Amino acid sequence: MKRGWQWPVLIGLALAFTVGVNVVMLFASGADPNGTVVEPDYYRKAVEWDRTMARRAASAALGWTATATLGAVANVATDDSAVPPSSPPTPASTRQLRVELRDAAGIAIGDAEVSATLIHNREASTPVTIALAADAGGYAGTGQLLHAGQWEVRIVARRGSDRYETSLRVEAP
Repeated sequence: MKRGWQWPVLIGLALAFTVGVNVVMLFASGADPNGTVVEPDYYRKAVEWDRTMARRAASAALGWTATATLGAVANVATDDSAVPPSSPPTPASTRQLRVELRDAAGIAIGDAEVSATLIHNREASTPVTIALAADAGGYAGTGQLLHAGQWEVRIVARRGSDRYETSLRVEAP
C-alpha cells in the first residue's frame, strides 16, 4: 500500500461527519415548535420599509419619549367552565405592563390612546397585544406572558393627529 492513503479517507470521514451533524441539527430544529421562529408577516414589513422609516422620523420629530416596565408574575387561576370540576384550575402567568409617555418638554402625556405589542425573542411567532388604559402613573394593562426574560415592547400612542411609535427592550422578572 502507498504511503498517505489515509489522508483522503480522513478527509472523506470529516466531510461525512459534518454532513451527518447538519442533518441531525436540521431534524432537531424542525421538531422544536420554536426552531424556525419568524415574526408574523415579516415579508409585508420588509416591503413597507420606507413607510416604517417615515413613521419613525415622524415619531422622532414629536420629541416624545416612552419608558416601560413589566410587573412580577402573579399566578392566577383561569375560570373555565368547560373544565370538569375535578380538574385543577390552569395557572396563567399574568403580568402588568406600565408605560409612561412624556412630550418634548418632559411633561407627562395622559390623554393618548396607547397599545403595546410584546414579542419574546424565543417566540416571535406569538406576539402578545395589550391595550393600555390611562391611570395615575401613565398607562397600564395586563397580559398573559408565558415566561420571564427579555421582551421587545412595541408601543403605539395616538393623540389627535399625532402618532408616536417606539420599540423598547424590557426585562420580565
